[in-house]
Amino acid sequence: MLNLFDRENVEPPPPPEDLTRELPGDGWKLRIDMAPQVLSLSMGEEFTWCEEEPLAPTCDSHTHFVSASMLAVKAKLFDDGMYAAVELATQPGKARLLSALASMAPRIAAAARLGGSDTPLSEAARSISTDFLANERESKPLGFYTWSDSLRRIFQQDRLLQQELDPEEVVALVSALNADPTLATAYGNHLDLVAKLTNPFVEETPDLRRPDGRWFFPASRSHESTLTNRLYGDRPIPEGFSLADELVAQLISGGITLNPTPESGWYDLQTWALEPLVLLDRMPESAKVATNHEYRAELRNVFKAVIALTRETHVKQVHTPCPGMACPGERPKIVPVSPALSVEPIRSYYLRRAEGYEFVRKVLERVAPLKTMRRVTADGPARRPLDEELDDMITLFGDAAAVAGYEIGLSPVTGSQLNSFRSWAKAPDIRHDIRMMVPVFYDVERKRTKVWAVLGWTTRYLTAKFKTPPGVTFLRGSGRVEFKGDSYPVAAPVFAETYVGRLLDRNEFRAHCDRYKTKERILQSL
Repeated sequence: MLNLFDRENVEPPPPPEDLTRELPGDGWKLRIDMAPQVLSLSMGEEFTWCEEEPLAPTCDSHTHFVSASMLAVKAKLFDDGMYAAVELATQPGKARLLSALASMAPRIAAAARLGGSDTPLSEAARSISTDFLANERESKPLGFYTWSDSLRRIFQQDRLLQQELDPEEVVALVSALNADPTLATAYGNHLDLVAKLTNPFVEETPDLRRPDGRWFFPASRSHESTLTNRLYGDRPIPEGFSLADELVAQLISGGITLNPTPESGWYDLQTWALEPLVLLDRMPESAKVATNHEYRAELRNVFKAVIALTRETHVKQVHTPCPGMACPGERPKIVPVSPALSVEPIRSYYLRRAEGYEFVRKVLERVAPLKTMRRVTADGPARRPLDEELDDMITLFGDAAAVAGYEIGLSPVTGSQLNSFRSWAKAPDIRHDIRMMVPVFYDVERKRTKVWAVLGWTTRYLTAKFKTPPGVTFLRGSGRVEFKGDSYPVAAPVFAETYVGRLLDRNEFRAHCDRYKTKERILQSL
């Protein structure tokens, strides 16, 4: 396992022992040594026709080539279900904690009632609840929290508890927690879990364990929220500002780094896993692949879409700031040799995803035996226990990394890894609708919310050629080797960053996209 917290001077792996593949043909058979090869990966320019093509609602999985975005969809579907399972598993403990403290603070009582308890409410608590529910920007359940009433209640309960407490509420709650070690332990354990399952809390919103604490369940920090506050925390946001574009620019310039720290939570690791999509030329696989401008631009679009999808998994907890062919006769046979890619060669992305799942498994093992938990879906609990499904996700992304490394001639792969990944790729089970919007900040001056959105899917084509050819040996027959390129269909999510006056949940947003169909019309109608 790689050390998550020491990323300086990353060296490529040592020269592999066996990086060969065999290519049979009509009267000939080749052994191809991929160790010396370097691939050139390119995309053509996108052309805009008079009539814009409608976007597809789901990712096309009817292809033998696995794109990075297809694996991102697989991860998204799993992540939502796992997080939902944790929310449901930990809610009884939270409910007991809130019930025990409800009499100490109106805000706790209001949250407990929103969470489903029969806690009696004072006039102050009713007023807090009414005001909170009237503010749709804070109280409207988004993401997987719309799957069930239980999840909706958890969303609203915990969102209310992210509000700053009144001074008298702080005094009463701190006194009650200090007087009851059992309650204090339950409170601390929950905060510790959230800090690892999402991220540590925003520094400016300390929880009640700290001397200056004024927040019961604070929101978690993120790189994008921190960047927003750093740039426009105390001044108007300029016209045309794109947070996603700025995040990419800061990564390229070195203005920010996504390296996780010992304090990082899972969201940090998920975000760090996406870094190779922006900085592929700084990853170990860059020694084996060269890319053109259009392909690098597409990878950055995938980065924006996937970080939006990742943020939506954590939408309740993460902080939303408010700133601003052969020849006849005696001629030698032409033996075509082209790159043999089955997965988009973003090896570092897949490795980091696998490490993120290793991390979150260790976090969740402290909550409950994973064999007793089930991932949640919109249709009910998954059939298999969470520990088995987590193992599958770790294996899938580890296999994807191994296959990607092998196919570009960077590192060897075992037969079981190759067979396992290609077996999954034949039926990847990712034809699910993941279109959504997620808030990233509230613009106080414009009184509108900036959102990241995935509007649908289109198809781009990735061309792979040999920049440096592999070594070739005839095992049988003879001929003249011609090195050729190949083209692969890449499922491409369509990302947008825009202002909205009203947040739409998944069902509302998908209905909107189905109605307006193209990117331009979807955004104009928002």
